[in-house]
This record gives sequence, C-alpha cells and structure tokens, in this order.
Amino acid sequence: MPINENAINAMLAEVLSEHNLYAIPEQTTNRTGSKRCDIRIKRKFSDRFYTALECKIGQDNAQKKAALKDAQRWLRHSDCWNAIALCYPKEIAEPRKSTLSEIFKSANNLLMVKVDQGGPTSKWHKGGIIELTKLADDIGINETYAVTEILNRAISIASDQINASTGQELAIALELPWDDSNSLLDPRPARIACLIIANMALLHNRLHSEGVDIPELENLIDINHSQTRQQNLLKNWQRIRNVDYAPVVDPALAVLSRFPTDYYTESLLDSLIEHVLECAPRIRGLQLDHAGPLYHGLLQTARYDGSFYTSTSASVLLAELAMSRDWFSNHCEWSDTGNLAKLKICDPACGTGTLLMAVARTIEDRFLDSGGNNNDLELLHLCLIEDVLHGLDINRHAIHLAACMLTLSAPKIDYNKMNLYKMQHGVSANGEVRAGSLDILVSDEMYIPGLAPDTTQSRTTAEGYKQEIPELNGVCDLVIMNPPFTRNDIRNLCLPIEERKLVQEHEVNLAQVTSDPAHRKAIHQSTIGTFFTPIADILLNSTGTLAVVKPFTVCTNASGKYERNLLTDSKRFHLELVVTSHDNRRIHFSENTNIHESLIIARRPTLKNESKMTAFISLAENPESASEAHYLAKAIGQALAGDNSRLSDYGTIAWRSNEQLRDKPWNAACFYNQSLADAYDYLIQNSALKAIGLIANVQPAGQGVRGAFTKARYRQNPDMRALWSHKSSRQVAMNTGPDEFIVAKPGKQGLANHLWKMRSNLLLANRMWLNLTQTPAVYSADPILGSAFVPVTPIGEDREVLCKAWCVWFNSTLGIITFLNIRQKKLSYPNFSLDGLRNLPVPHPDKCDILKLASAFDQHADNTLLALPEMDKDAVRKALDDIVLDAVPGLSGKNVRRWRTSIPLEPSVNNKEKPLQLS
Repeated sequence: MPINENAINAMLAEVLSEHNLYAIPEQTTNRTGSKRCDIRIKRKFSDRFYTALECKIGQDNAQKKAALKDAQRWLRHSDCWNAIALCYPKEIAEPRKSTLSEIFKSANNLLMVKVDQGGPTSKWHKGGIIELTKLADDIGINETYAVTEILNRAISIASDQINASTGQELAIALELPWDDSNSLLDPRPARIACLIIANMALLHNRLHSEGVDIPELENLIDINHSQTRQQNLLKNWQRIRNVDYAPVVDPALAVLSRFPTDYYTESLLDSLIEHVLECAPRIRGLQLDHAGPLYHGLLQTARYDGSFYTSTSASVLLAELAMSRDWFSNHCEWSDTGNLAKLKICDPACGTGTLLMAVARTIEDRFLDSGGNNNDLELLHLCLIEDVLHGLDINRHAIHLAACMLTLSAPKIDYNKMNLYKMQHGVSANGEVRAGSLDILVSDEMYIPGLAPDTTQSRTTAEGYKQEIPELNGVCDLVIMNPPFTRNDIRNLCLPIEERKLVQEHEVNLAQVTSDPAHRKAIHQSTIGTFFTPIADILLNSTGTLAVVKPFTVCTNASGKYERNLLTDSKRFHLELVVTSHDNRRIHFSENTNIHESLIIARRPTLKNESKMTAFISLAENPESASEAHYLAKAIGQALAGDNSRLSDYGTIAWRSNEQLRDKPWNAACFYNQSLADAYDYLIQNSALKAIGLIANVQPAGQGVRGAFTKARYRQNPDMRALWSHKSSRQVAMNTGPDEFIVAKPGKQGLANHLWKMRSNLLLANRMWLNLTQTPAVYSADPILGSAFVPVTPIGEDREVLCKAWCVWFNSTLGIITFLNIRQKKLSYPNFSLDGLRNLPVPHPDKCDILKLASAFDQHADNTLLALPEMDKDAVRKALDDIVLDAVPGLSGKNVRRWRTSIPLEPSVNNKEKPLQLS
C-alpha cells in the first residue's frame, strides 16, 4: 500500500529538525481555515517568521505547477518570508525495507525551487536534505536588500533631521574632515552615525534575545517605549561595553553622546529603533552581509575611492569556487574542526566583511556536507571568527561595520581573538607615512637601509583598538578580495591636502623598492588595484589560493600584461578559472558599478594541477541570490571535472593552455561564443597581416584631443576640424567628415599644434555602443582629428590608398572581430586603448592586394552599413567580406560566413536582456 503524503511530509519535517531548524508539518491557521501549509520551517530563536514548504509526489509538469501555486499562496501572509515548492520522486511513496528517515538522509533526487509572487526565483534543482536546508534557511538577495531598504529609508530620514552643528560634532567623533566654508551640509557624518547606531541597536536586540550574560540589559522594545531613549541606550550600551564588544560599542557611544538631549533626538531614535525592530526577524543569524550595500549606497563614494561592495550572490560564488569540495582534502577532511581552526584566510581590502562572512558560511556548509556534527557548528563558527578570518582595511568605519557584522553572527565572540585591522593610511603623529595594506609589499630589511618603517597597525580587541603587527606574510591558505580599482590620486582625496602628496610619493616608492621584479612590473603606480595581486602573492603560503573580483579590463588591457603574467607564472600560480558575466541584466559582481567584471581563481602550483588548462566561464545568467550562486558554483565544479550538463543552464566553458595566455590578453573572456576568440588567434597567425602599430602611427587618443581643444561655433584661423562624436545616426557609412570646428584651449596652443600635425584620413573608434555601431572605422577626405576616434597615419607612401584599404578591412567581419578582442571596461560599450588599437592586425601592403581593397572603398564608401547586431543580414558587409577574402591570402570563406552570423548573437553585441534563448 502506498505511503500517505502526510506521513512523508511528517518524516521530512522530523529530518529537517535535525538541521538547526524547527520544522512543523501541516499546521492550520485562522487565516486559511482548512488550507494547510505542508511544512512550516522556522529558525531557532524565531517565534514568528517562517518558510512555507509545499510538497507534491511526482516530478512532472503538473505536479511542479501545483506545488508552485500552493507555495505562492502563503507569501500573501506577512509572517511568511520564504516559500519553497518541493516535488518528491514517485518511488518515495512505494513501500520498501528502508525507513523514510533513512531514505531522506541519503536522498539526492528531491526537486525543489524557491518561489516568489512571480513564480520560481531560479531553476528547479535536484538535491537532498542539505540542499533543502540551505534553500529554507537562505537569507538570499531579496532578504538582504529588504533589510538594506528598511535601514536605508530610516537612516536617510533620520540623518536629514540633523543640523550643521550636530553634524560637525559627529564629524569630530568619527574623525572625519569637516569644511566650515562649504555652504552645503556634508551628509556623510550624519549618515555614518545613524548607521552605527542602527547596527548597535541590532546587536543590542540580538544579545538580549539570545540571553547573553550582560547584567541588567533591558529589552530594546521597552527602551523605545520610554521617553528617554537616548539616555537609556547610552546606559545599556555601556553595560554591554563593560562586558565586551568595544570595537562595536565605542563608536556607537561616541556618536550617540554627541546628539543634543532634546525632542528631535528622541524622535530620531524612535524612528531608527522601530526600523531596527522591523529588520531584526529578517536578519536570522546574519549568515551574509547587509551593511555593505547600506554603507556604499548611503555614502555614494565608490566612484571616488574605488571600493565597491561585493554582491551577496557574488561573495557566495567566489567563496565556494575558491574552497571547492576537494580544496581541503589535501590536508584533512572538512569535518575535522581542529584543522579547520588552523586555517588562515585574509581579505586585505575587507570593507564591511562581505567576503569574510561568505567564507565562514561556505566552510560551515562544507563541514555539514561532509558529516560534521551539527552540535559543533557554533563552536566552529566562533573558531572561524576568532582564529581563521583576517580582515584589513584603511577605513575605520568599514572595519567597525565588519566587526559589527561578525558580532551579529557570533555574539559570544572573544574580541581579543578577532583579527580585524585598521591599516594606517596617511601620516602618523611621529611623521611615519603609511599606505594601508600596500605597506605589506616591503619588508623591514629591504626598505630604507638603516631606517625601517613602523609596521604596527590597529587591531580590534575587547578594549578597543590595540597597536599590533599583522603577521600574515606567507601563512595564508586563502586570500579572497575585491580590491579597490581607481586612480591613487582620487583614492587619496580622503586625506588632508598636506598629506596627499606624501602618501602618493610613498606609494610610488613602495612599487619601486619591492624586491620581487615581477611585483614591480605588475604594479601600475597610478592605479591602486594593481598593488593587490602582488600583495596576495606575498601573503599566500606554498599551497594557498587566490580568489579575486577584478574589472574585466584586467583580462585584456595592455597595461595589465604583467599582472596577467604574474598569475600565469607556473612557478607561482596555476590559473584555474576566470568567470565573466555576459548577462546584460547583471554584467558585474560588485554593486554600485556599471562595468563588466570577472572572478579569478588561482592556486599555488602542485603536481596535481601543473598540467591542467585554465577554464573560462562565460555566464548568460549571473545569479542574483545566494542559493542560485551555490548551484552555479556546483555546476562550475562539475564542468571543471568534465561534466557540462549543469553549467549549460548558466553559460559556456572554454579551455586555454598556459602558453595561450602567457604574455597575451585573455581574450577568451571577451566572448560568450569562444569561436570568436579563436578567430583572433587564427588571424594573428596569418603572415599576410601585421599589427597596425608597426606600420602606422596610431595617435592621439581622444582624451588628449579633448584636453587640448574645445569645440568652436564657427570656423577659426587656422581652420581646424574634428570628428568629435560617434553618433550612430550620423556614422552610417565608411565615408565621413568633421562634425565640429575646434580651437585650442587657453594655455594649450603648443600642445594643440602638436596634436593637429597627427590628423589623418583614417580614424578608428576608441569607444562605441556595439548594438548601435555601424562603422568602427571611417575615412575622411580631409585629414582630421577625433574625440571619439583615433587617427591612423600609415608610414611611407600611398597613405590615402592604405587608409581606404584599411577602412574596408576594419568594417569587414574580420576587422570587427579584431576590435571585439581588445575590448576594455564594458563589453557592450567598450573603450579601446592606444596600445590595444596598435596591436590590431591589418593587411600588410607588401603581402595583400591593397589596391583591390581601396577600390572596394571607392565602390561602397557611401553605402549604408547595418548595425553590428544585423551584420549577418547586411549585403554591403558581405560584399566587403568577399573582397577581403580575395585580397588577403590565407583566409577561409567558410569561417568568415560563420563568424558573420555569430557576432550578432553575442550578448554584449546585441545588448538584449535574454539574447541566447530561442523564441
């Protein structure tokens, strides 16, 4: 006789309850009457909010649809914060010798998906109890953003009530600069102060709800019902401070005591506490970071200091890829808490601790997956926070928030063991110039002979910040980071004017004196991000792993060659994996940025990985939630082992040998369809083609033109003109002309005259929207300069003929492929550096029929070309391709036709939201 579904649900609830959850089968409610939630799942310490689990026997479309519909119904109730549809395999209802409990504990074929009001939030996935537990207990991106949105609203409203006088007091308490001469009120001190108070209130509530032994600690709800909130909070927070938690409590006491004791402060605190209490049930143990998006969203300084918050999903993905299931097996089992506690993991630009939180969660997941005892989980978590995780950052407020986040996840922590360092940045009282984590680059003995710098930093402890040297060089098992990427001069604007130049000079000196030649080459002294790969190389031990979020441009930029060489140095690293998002909805892995990014995993070389190739993953779907990131990490892990079946739900994989990557751009990251990357390799091996920079002058860049010239309304004397803009409505054919009169800027006459001599007939685009562009190269009868275009002047005779011939080449399919392989910053709206443009292959005048190509220009110069997403339907483009095939030896017509069809399908070319699905 088949087993009843209610009995199956009851046993599932019992098994789930063994995983730190309370699972209650089939509870009726007053709201729904006879309608039942199959299983209601709650976390410990939560008596209200729950996950609704709706189950069906069978996994066909009808059962999936029914489970989805039932699960969605529960989301209408405010107490339900999560809903899951679950389909059992049919055979689970069949009688057998094994008990249901045994079946569930070994099952890996439960079909499940998280649900919102619009339907599934991801794909259906098969898994077992561990997978279901993660889905039920997953904070997810929506819940993280819900907390962020609630606190963001509260902090914005509260901080707007703070006047200039209080704002100045808060700036003093927070050690922030304050400009009295500025007529506009700087909102940052007020916003940071309110964020610190809100986070302290969250900790206060957590400590009270968990019964941590703090004498006379009052309930936050009771405090908010009083008429003296400020004094009651100060009194209760001092009680917390008397026990521990100094790095979190001290800043909160400092800012709250600066508020005036009046009605407005009481009203402000009332609003903040109400919103904190609204957030408290949603935090659910704080497995992931909510402060990162708040911090950067409120301050909006990322574009100035280059520090970008790593999204929840990306932090989970990067951590799981770095610590693959076999990562720790070389040393011991994941279930061995003793050896787990000996790990050293560092984020040298930790910010609010997003990646550190994801690392802790991943280790704990691996521990449970490998059979670790659930009763040991709390002790393991404390070990991770106290012994394993190390965070470094120059921003005291970020370190404070990181300490707060880690405390909220482990309120019984011993702060004397926490390893968060505020790295000194600026000029100390004794005149020592410091550059934060960058000082790791040099050791005392090889810095300044006879004058070693003080390497002491500020570490968080139970008593506050303690001066201590972080001893991490050569001992880290994992360095995981999303380092800042911006110019150093911009990043140092946070410093007083008199200190900026000293710090910048110190940074330049660090880059020059570091003893490793490969490190010196990898560092671009004006860009902060290039310092961090050498720093990671210094921190890692002989078996360590580097996991990093990098701007996509690092993969292709000519200036990034030596950083790429560091990562492909077979004596230092095995470059295992490069993941790039080609999802036009989510091109990045950081928030508050609009450029394409890549995740890079590199491991120290071993006998096991020395012969392995590097995998390039191109994502058509970049996960938004932590749970979906987990599934993607699992799919990538299987693809690395040779099984692409799960990865096909997310994107593609391609392989490159170290020889294909060393000393070259990693152009495989540029494409979803890897045949287009292969095409570039095919072209540069053709002896009939030559890098244009070897046979022509390619300059000046548009930035230089914009710096020396300004647009003029009327013709000037001398008459100078430029192609200033790249307007798709104007640039529809190869033939063009100037669109602006130009004149030298004041004081720039000499530079303007110098640049004017570089004008030419052929101009190459140095940036363009690929979905709109029709002509990546244009020809002007009169030599001109460009702002969005770069002039190309052939060396030698027949310049006009060569300009026409190369214009045809660059507008053909093969020329477009060369452009697509040197993209930087944003794949869909790329920049092209001068170095990149100079490396573009073009028909060599001695080996190709240049006259035939030039004749083709005369024939088609004024014919309209279709935009790149339609180039497969473009008769003119096809005609140009046919002529190129005839004029340039060694090319295949079959390949060109295939590539002409493939380019419009590239997500970054057509810029469609869902470009890879069949209609």
